[in-house]
Amino acid sequence: MDIKDNFKKLLSDPLGVKNQCTRYGISLWQCPSFLFFIMGMVIIVSIISVYILAQGHADPLIIALIVLIMSAVLLIIAYIIVSSFERVAEASRSKSEFIANVSHRLRTPLSAIKWQLDVLLTEKINLEEQKAKTSLWEIKNQNEKMINIINNLLDLNRIEDNNLILFPSSFSLVKVTEEVVGLLSANATKANLLIGIEAPEELPDVFADRMKVKNIIYQLLDNAIKYSPRKGKITISFEPQEKFLKFLIADEGVGISANDSKRIFQKFFRARETMEYQTEGIGISLFIAKEIIKKTGGDMGFSSIEGKGSTFWFTLPVAGK
Repeated sequence: MDIKDNFKKLLSDPLGVKNQCTRYGISLWQCPSFLFFIMGMVIIVSIISVYILAQGHADPLIIALIVLIMSAVLLIIAYIIVSSFERVAEASRSKSEFIANVSHRLRTPLSAIKWQLDVLLTEKINLEEQKAKTSLWEIKNQNEKMINIINNLLDLNRIEDNNLILFPSSFSLVKVTEEVVGLLSANATKANLLIGIEAPEELPDVFADRMKVKNIIYQLLDNAIKYSPRKGKITISFEPQEKFLKFLIADEGVGISANDSKRIFQKFFRARETMEYQTEGIGISLFIAKEIIKKTGGDMGFSSIEGKGSTFWFTLPVAGK
């Protein structure tokens, strides 16, 4: 049985090109190996065609036309191959930046924890003192940051393996949003920002993974706070649709350039504006958020004007529909 299966496999993919492309997680028409194979076949066919036509004493103009057509096809394939290699190079660069960002994000809370522990151990502070309590709270906060980074990395791995498991339930999107606003209200107050929630009465519940959606709203609001000017306003609104409920969050921040807008939901990507603000991030949160929303049955997108602000939105299916 094994020999028969191997023989069938050899016949279906004699050069192993399909398996190689599948292993890299890319389509055949983006896979350099497959494109090289196609180019080789075109060259062979063109040589044989020209030879047969020449033997038949065909019109030289027809032969020249065939050669030109084959050359054009080869040129197009060559362009696709070069584009594929460019995408591979871009992915490699993005992953290098991603590793550097992750290392930095993990090192920062670890250093903070070490420093706070050194204070507690070397200064022999009584755990009941205010200074000790402040240090313990800082250790707790930094530990939660590391847990969040690790959870994002685990979700990314599950998404790439097509193994992300969601636990949907019926819940109020407005109430979850209010919980998130409460968690980040101190950050908004420090930045002198006003957060407004505009919700029509009697909005339907949504059917989704409550914890995942809460994390997505947290990430969107946290980004809006980071990139908004002082004394600015962040507006969260809801729009009921036929079978979906739309969540929108608008800020008056730096916005996103047209060039970066095309890649904002790509993994490992961080917009130029985030670099200028020197904010923390590893470039996977928006990618994960969109994949979760899509897996839930909704959609996610944004609109932005550079220098004036951005509006991010997502839709979730209404419970019972």
